[in-house]
Amino acid sequence: MSSGVLVIIIIAVILLLVMILAGIGFYIIVRKSDKERETEEVSKIALSGKYSVALRPVAESLAEKKPGMAKLEEWLNTQSISEEQKKKYLKDWQTSIEKTIKTINEGDMNGVTAYRIEIGKKDSEICKFLHPDNFVTRNQINSNAEILPPYYFGSDSVIMPKQPDGTGWKSVTPKDGSYEVPSWQQIV
Repeated sequence: MSSGVLVIIIIAVILLLVMILAGIGFYIIVRKSDKERETEEVSKIALSGKYSVALRPVAESLAEKKPGMAKLEEWLNTQSISEEQKKKYLKDWQTSIEKTIKTINEGDMNGVTAYRIEIGKKDSEICKFLHPDNFVTRNQINSNAEILPPYYFGSDSVIMPKQPDGTGWKSVTPKDGSYEVPSWQQIV
């Protein structure tokens, strides 16, 4: 083999190695970019407030503190109500839960750290733990989702993003270590 052919083979091998290494580098950069984008999206949802407190998804917190549909239906079966009324109560409960989750998820994405519970007409007589100018923090919701509506069948309160901005606002606070949330096992 002549030295010219040997030089061409060496150059071809070097070029082949350079292309393989460039391909590996490109693959690593693309994968890192995808992971950074995923991490950024998760952190935007999972972080809230000035000090970036890690938050659990509100649906998860609610599932721990509020009864599931099977338990609700089981209890309603023990009541003297029509099948149609039972379906309406279950649908209203589910709609209220979904609205609460949607409001807080949107708030998490927008950096909302406090919410106001707009007390409904029915709830104003029953939910004594709520001050008319109440607010709850996202951190409270994270560990005490029972303070979120619905509270019982027929509950008509809703949660809204609201920053406490001045006098008159009162934080929802526990009494003797727990919130005085009414029992869900009632129909109003």
